[in-house]
Amino acid sequence: MHPFTFFTLFLGLALAQTPLGPVPTRDVHALLWHPSGALLLGHHDGIVLWNNSTSQDLVRRRDWDAMNLAWDGRRLLAAGHWIYAESRDLKRFRDLKPKGLPALDLHAYTIDPRKPQVHYTLEATYGYLRSQDGGQSFAKLPAQGLPKAGMAFLLVDQKGRIWASLMESGLFVSEDGGRSFRPIPSPDPAPGPLALSPSGTLHLGGKLGLWRQTEAGWRRLWQGTVLALAAHPQEEGLLAWVDGRGTLWRGR
Repeated sequence: MHPFTFFTLFLGLALAQTPLGPVPTRDVHALLWHPSGALLLGHHDGIVLWNNSTSQDLVRRRDWDAMNLAWDGRRLLAAGHWIYAESRDLKRFRDLKPKGLPALDLHAYTIDPRKPQVHYTLEATYGYLRSQDGGQSFAKLPAQGLPKAGMAFLLVDQKGRIWASLMESGLFVSEDGGRSFRPIPSPDPAPGPLALSPSGTLHLGGKLGLWRQTEAGWRRLWQGTVLALAAHPQEEGLLAWVDGRGTLWRGR
């Protein structure tokens, strides 16, 4: 191989995955790519907005634990330990008190991209629930075959399938609206956060790396622990993630 060709390939790989810097928090639980192009990081004491290598606190409040961030097309939802709130302008957050939610320790939260009024959550004590009115009320989700989990990640894809990544129990999928789930092989022994590209390609973070689902199976894109993961809402294949040392990355 010509030295210049080798250098060009090496440079391309180096530019494909770029560390953006350490996150300005003591931990990160959730990562969301806002339609504006900014990254939102949910952490133990609030939410940070990251834009063009600068960070800004949207919420900084002791033990305001934003374990999950979700976007329904009009508003940001933050759900976690003892919080469930919405914001339409990323400035003011309003606490929500939906009917049918028996407690407020929400370990997972996701929105159906095809039907943004349909939400799914995992409450630490009472299990899996579904809302069909945009989070105003919740009802128990049967979720047969899906173990109750301490740490979980939920995602609905563009075919309506519900994916559940349980760090302690593996990877599961439902094709009947959450009535039942079946286990599927996971490429990682401790599957973690999930993300969906604009085309519908599924991505998974875990203890051993960052993975992309392909027709041939799972392909590892990056090696290392992934704590939080987000896909760009418009640009296909562009991802952001936080590694086990608290560094924010951007790449493909």
